[in-house]
Amino acid sequence: MGIVRTATARGFEPERVAAELAAGLQGDGLRLVVAFADWRVDSAVFARLLQQALPAPVVGCSTVGVIGDGAEPPSAAAIGFYGDWVRVGIGIATELPKESLARSRDAVHAAARALGTTVDALDPSRFVAFTLVDGSCGQEELFCIASAATAPQIRVVGGSAATEPGSTTRRAYVWANGEAMADAGIVVLLETSRAFEAITSQHMVPTSVKTVVTAASGRAVLELDGRPAARRLRELVAELGGTVDPAKPSEFAFARFIGDVPYLRSMTGIEGDKVNLACGVEPGHVLRLMRPGDLIGQTQKDLAATAQRVGGRIDALLAFSCIGRHWEAAARGLEKPLAETYAAYPTIGFQSFGEQTGMLLVNHTLTGLAIGAERDER
Repeated sequence: MGIVRTATARGFEPERVAAELAAGLQGDGLRLVVAFADWRVDSAVFARLLQQALPAPVVGCSTVGVIGDGAEPPSAAAIGFYGDWVRVGIGIATELPKESLARSRDAVHAAARALGTTVDALDPSRFVAFTLVDGSCGQEELFCIASAATAPQIRVVGGSAATEPGSTTRRAYVWANGEAMADAGIVVLLETSRAFEAITSQHMVPTSVKTVVTAASGRAVLELDGRPAARRLRELVAELGGTVDPAKPSEFAFARFIGDVPYLRSMTGIEGDKVNLACGVEPGHVLRLMRPGDLIGQTQKDLAATAQRVGGRIDALLAFSCIGRHWEAAARGLEKPLAETYAAYPTIGFQSFGEQTGMLLVNHTLTGLAIGAERDER
């Protein structure tokens, strides 16, 4: 059977979708199931029924787009991990708006305790963590900070659960152990004998244009360079020969550079003189305008390099792929090539509202976890 098995389903009836996934994942030695489902699938019913049908813990979240194998996009997809090569600890941070930092920190400690160890004892050569957080709770940045800072010696990547784009009333959900939760985050700690890599891949390229945030509130930029943000943005984009359409996602993005590494912030819209972002920024942040590079080529290059580093092959890939990447792919006629790029590996994932890489929440980025060969095979 191998170390992993994947399953997909189509349609939006939670009973049928859960049954199809469970049937595809039955097998001895099941240790963990990670499942993602379209927001139109009832999260509470789906999570409960899938967990009831399987002997291992099930974690996952809702999304606007599932990434899985098959000629047409599935409405739900799951991957099961089988065998003694992996041990799993799960921690859950509930009611994040109340105590985001403390509850996120406690979830990491709970995941370590579930493995019979402590956070301080986590060996980065054997342990890695991935996270899922409600992308509509407004606490994603704090969840990323606390979850990664609690165990700074190991790599942490993750994604934000998504719901109907533009909705102000529909919630995104994460689930664990049969319960779907809003305002929550999940920490999944893996101890593994196999080679692994926490992936961060982005294809946007820097332009020559920089700007300084001089006023901001949460994820809304109020001023750039001392000017109303929307007006200044139009001027900056015009310098690059582009335009800003408030009704459409921008082809441009902002990035904070830390050293030589860009951390992207997507623009989600313009409201009066405000520029709304998918991640928070603070006054004093220097931002560089970024424009699209080679989405397909860069993703293929990064995944191929990862495969070589984990023993020459990827046996399992969890992919947290920003919805902005998929909007861009649709606008440029690259949806099929992007799907094929992911399908070149045993990939299960979802289109996310934001991605975790270490302590930072970013956008327009692929983060993920690749599992490769046993270490003695390398």
